[in-house]
Order: sequence, then C-alpha cells, then structure tokens
Amino acid sequence: MAAGVAIGMGASSYLLCESRVLGAFMFTVGLFTICFLGLELYTGRIGYILDMKSPIDCLIVWLGNLAGCVTSGLLLRYASPRLAAAGAELTAAKLELSLPRAAVLGLFCGILMYIAVHNYKQNPSSVGKCVGIFVCVSAFIFCGFEHCIANMVYFTLGITSASQLLPALYLTLTVSLANAVGAVLFRKLSLAFQKQEKF
Repeated sequence: MAAGVAIGMGASSYLLCESRVLGAFMFTVGLFTICFLGLELYTGRIGYILDMKSPIDCLIVWLGNLAGCVTSGLLLRYASPRLAAAGAELTAAKLELSLPRAAVLGLFCGILMYIAVHNYKQNPSSVGKCVGIFVCVSAFIFCGFEHCIANMVYFTLGITSASQLLPALYLTLTVSLANAVGAVLFRKLSLAFQKQEKF
C-alpha cells in the first residue's frame, strides 16, 4: 500500500509539470522512494515471478498497490482541484487507447521497470542505482508507455463518469498483464544471453 502512495506522489508531480521533460523526471520520485525504503511494487516484483516460491505474492502486492493508489488519489482529488482536472484530461486520453495498443505500450514499460529495479539490486554503486532509476523511469514516462500502477492513480484522480469505470478496469488489467510479460520475457532473454556469451 505504501508503494501505491509513493507512485501517487510521483504521478501527481508529473501531472502538474508543464514541461514534459521535467514531468518525466519528477515522476521518478515514486520508484526512488520505493527502492530506497524497500517497499513492494507490483511492476518491480513481477519480473521475478518465475523465481518465486509463492507467485501469489505478486497478486497481493498488486492489490496493496491498488489500495494505496486509490487512497492517495481520492485524498488528492479532494484537496487539489487542479490535480483532479489534470487527471481527468489524462484519463480521457488514456481511455481512447485500444487494448492492443495499450498492451504494446505496457510491455515496453515492463521492460524498463525491470531494468530499473534489477540495476538497483545489482549495481554496487549508489550513484549507479540512482541513475538507473531516473533514466529508466523518465524514459517510460517520456515515451508514453503504460504503467498499471500509475494508471490506478490517474484513473482515481480523473474518472468523471460511471461509463469510464469499465474501460478503465479493462485497461488496467490489460496493462498489468503486459507489464508482467515485458518484465518476465526481458529477464529470461537477458539471463539466456549472459549464460551463452563469453567476453
């Protein structure tokens, strides 16, 4: 749940930035907080699901993230009309995406999230850990890739009618699966490459 709140802060920072580049950079506060406090984020864990003894933990993390996103989103929607308006604009744009297009964008986001988290786990340098977070997260935001947990925040802030609820649910579930596929496939491909190549 705490990770969902952290993503809520990152998503809010992004929404209120007039500069697209600065907004992409500001969003990184979410994953930065999660990594350095050791919080549980679905898109950070899902790449390792095939290595887990209890894969159901990823579903529990997803539900906890959802609770944190909805809680923080509702509070911010109440406190900041400007943030709610920005969320509504982004929500409307996201709900125009077809599910196949959202899946492709989600797949690439999953890859970048895996790279960011894996770099944080493996890089011995504190500077390298930070750079990996900032570069990968900024890249997926700038490219418009779809992140299921961020969307939970955007939709909580920006849904303005009941007719948007079902499309938002379908999009969230599609992107959740696509994020998982991207992260898992990229992990498997990179591990296979490392085992076969000798430099």
